[in-house]
Amino acid sequence: MSRVRTYIDSSSIFPVRVLLIAGAVMVGTIAGCGGDRVLEGILDEERIPERPLRYAGKVALELQETFELGFDKDMPEIGRVDWMGISPEGTLMVTDLESRQAHEINYRDNEYIRSFGSTGYSPGEHTSAYNMSIDPEGRVYLLDGRGGQILRYDRKGRYLDRTESIGVSKIHAGRKGEVFSLRVNTTSLIMELQRRDPATCGVLSSTPLSDPNRSFVSYRVSKFARLCYNASLQVFYYLGPNDYMVKEIDAATGEVSAKFGRPPKGFVALPDRYHDIGRGTFDDLKQLEITIVNSMTLVEDRYLFVSFGHPRPPVIEWVVYMINPTGAFDVFDPDDVTSELLYPFSDRARLRRAEAITAANESVYIWRPPPGEVADRFIGTIEKYTVVLVRN
Repeated sequence: MSRVRTYIDSSSIFPVRVLLIAGAVMVGTIAGCGGDRVLEGILDEERIPERPLRYAGKVALELQETFELGFDKDMPEIGRVDWMGISPEGTLMVTDLESRQAHEINYRDNEYIRSFGSTGYSPGEHTSAYNMSIDPEGRVYLLDGRGGQILRYDRKGRYLDRTESIGVSKIHAGRKGEVFSLRVNTTSLIMELQRRDPATCGVLSSTPLSDPNRSFVSYRVSKFARLCYNASLQVFYYLGPNDYMVKEIDAATGEVSAKFGRPPKGFVALPDRYHDIGRGTFDDLKQLEITIVNSMTLVEDRYLFVSFGHPRPPVIEWVVYMINPTGAFDVFDPDDVTSELLYPFSDRARLRRAEAITAANESVYIWRPPPGEVADRFIGTIEKYTVVLVRN
């Protein structure tokens, strides 16, 4: 088993924190965080048990409903949906990559509900909107990855507080109220799953998810790391760039309990000579042609949809794992029609690109931008699908 990396909070000794980030010194604190923390423990990749897999057939998505969202007097303009989710109340939560805003919409009635925060540098403002999550108390968490902070709002959108979060690329509120964040250490390039206090949002413990001898590809591609939460089993699934092995993490203990994965066809791994490329420039990264995880979506707490982006030729490959708590995982390939439905980049099969994918209850939701000829009247389309298995 892997060991949990823990932190020792020394805020009582050092009330003012000094962080060395990307060669610059930042002095000060943002409300809700503790002080310096000492890293302990490492991840032992070789000792993580691997779950067996068996090929079971094909999976398809069957269209149930389509919702076109049009402009009204209040509806915000959305340039490009970067992330979306379905709230416990059944509303649509989206972040817009272009405007860096986060919105809540009643997609069934084409009704704008509210926005969370605004762009800027003051309390309650942010410089990016990576993703969102809602805890059992109704507090809404918005990750400003570029600004290095997690902002909290009440369910009505009123600002509560913010917490420093340098290097965090994903956040998720657990069933018991804890907040989990996915962070790549900008110095060691080790990816960590942090467990945070629901009252203060300060870090309680952290689990290493990458081996120090084979560091995370780069903090510059941390947004390509994926995290899903299985509320039924209280388990997290993590998948990082340049990997196909999904790590299974016990949310209660922080233990990496297992791993599983099928190598994508034509998988291109990061060459050893590029081990320290994460400390290079964006131009360095552009020269790398590696397979990167594109998306990961959990449906019904049972089906894990994973897609990989291959460099040459540029193509997206999908695989679906059927979670089995006690035995082998069944593996399914999407049929040809489903692969085209999920294709994220260009028009295929007369469909506009799938900009974002999420799941709620027993359904998969896909967001598509409007075609050019109606872009002045519509902000996008929501498609709702059910999962259909075709076994061998």
